[in-house]
Amino acid sequence: MIELVLCSVPSVIYLLVQGSRRRLGWARAAERLGFTPGTGRDHLRALALLVPLTALGYGVVALIPDSATRTPGATVAAVTSVWAGVTVLARALGEEILFRGLVAGVLFRRLGLARGNVVQAVVFLLPHLPLLLVDPALWPILPVQLVAGLLLGWLRHRSGSVVPGTLVHAVANLGAALVPA
Repeated sequence: MIELVLCSVPSVIYLLVQGSRRRLGWARAAERLGFTPGTGRDHLRALALLVPLTALGYGVVALIPDSATRTPGATVAAVTSVWAGVTVLARALGEEILFRGLVAGVLFRRLGLARGNVVQAVVFLLPHLPLLLVDPALWPILPVQLVAGLLLGWLRHRSGSVVPGTLVHAVANLGAALVPA
């Protein structure tokens, strides 16, 4: 839950600053952050992305040695309670608000889809790099994070919303976290 709050703070600041400007306004600032519901078509695209992202999640967990998943600080395949499941979902929401809502929204406007998407996916990857400090055997997670960032960035650009990507991200993370250890 702390991650959800921390990841949301930059977007809230953006919303407060940009929303208070007469030229932009609250509704437009929220739209720029992807705070729109998306359309039925957007949610179908999200559903289509759910299959490969969940498969990648399961695949990556299978590549990680059991010893690495039992390392203190590693949370791979560790949803052991409802609260742990809620934290997995909250983490996905926070990451989507920050990386696809704020970061991708700004980068897409300034750099376009191709360059903006690559940059936001790399920015999304950066906070996942410390997993290598927990255990270098967790490295298979990193390419999956990059691919997920690219796909979710494309979905954000296509839909203009963080909602479809948040749903996919949360379900894929939860599915991967429920893989039996």
